Amino acid sequence: MLRPIPILTLAALCLLWSAAAGAQPFAEPIEPHPTPRDGGYEPYAAPPEPEFLPRSAVRIHTGPSLRVDERSPQGGLFAAIDVGEKAAGVRASGTWVRVGSDGGLAQYAAELWIDFGHDRRLHPILGAGAGVARLERASASGLESRSVGVGVLRGALEYVLPVSGTDARAGLEVLGAVPAIAAENAGDPKPWLLISATVGVGF
Repeated sequence: MLRPIPILTLAALCLLWSAAAGAQPFAEPIEPHPTPRDGGYEPYAAPPEPEFLPRSAVRIHTGPSLRVDERSPQGGLFAAIDVGEKAAGVRASGTWVRVGSDGGLAQYAAELWIDFGHDRRLHPILGAGAGVARLERASASGLESRSVGVGVLRGALEYVLPVSGTDARAGLEVLGAVPAIAAENAGDPKPWLLISATVGVGF
């Protein structure tokens, strides 16, 4: 016959063990790592790579030009060669406006230029130099030509076109020419402006 005290003790121990086991929380399931869809964190984004802009050491530009002076504006042709790959270089240019007629102009200039946006798509450029201009005017004896030495100052804005692998540019520039040295028959020529819209390709 079982004694009553050990039975009661055993029953009490079973109750205590059951209560202790019931008090322990069940292990929480391991939740998956948050994903961008859960909004838990932002996905890693690599820094954007710098835009590759083709560069060329030699560029040829051409386009229409407009001469503005004391006369009515006159249209002509402009062409230039730039040498320089980075922020500075040299240029040789020629402009022809109604050559062979009264008021005709043939101007040839050399410049040093600075590019303030050489590593960007938009290029603000400032150039200065000197040149010679042949001015034509009608007289009683026919068409006369006179030579004038000029100082030139140029401001330009060029945009690199999205042409793969080619340094192709569209530009707008204004060049001011101030007569400095004139021949005896040149009279007193006034300054003029040349406004040109250009397209350039590099090599």
